[in-house]
Amino acid sequence: MSAGAAGAATVSNAMEPLAPKFRAAVVRAIKRCNDGGLDAFVFEAFRSAELQAIYFARGRTVFPPPFPVTNAFSNLFSWHGYGLAVDVISRARHWDAPVDWFAAVAKIFGEEGCRWGGDWRQRDLPHFQWGRCKPSPSQAARDILAMRGLPAVWEVVGAA
Repeated sequence: MSAGAAGAATVSNAMEPLAPKFRAAVVRAIKRCNDGGLDAFVFEAFRSAELQAIYFARGRTVFPPPFPVTNAFSNLFSWHGYGLAVDVISRARHWDAPVDWFAAVAKIFGEEGCRWGGDWRQRDLPHFQWGRCKPSPSQAARDILAMRGLPAVWEVVGAA
């Protein structure tokens, strides 16, 4: 699925780049959602630096939308860039599922150890991340990534 900038960045829903324990939690949660009739699927998993830059421009220098869609200017400031976050939407309603649909999905994801972006002050209803992660990656996470790589970050947050 193309994200827009001349095909340079694409949305990936591949589960392989996710941290192992987080990936297992997402797979279980999606199965439970679908077994319960929620028609949920992972729209986006790991997010590239190129795609994060496109998202950051939306609502700032690219319109529509009339408001920013993310505060993370780099994928190093989003757990998507670490394989520790996914965006989940409805197959039938896509992004237009009602809040109660997302809340039902969030209940299941929470039982699998994940945190929901719908609980934040600036709500991000489709966003789910590994529950032991802070809302956003810290400088410590970026330093660990730079010095020791992604598996070291996963180890620190208990998702390896």
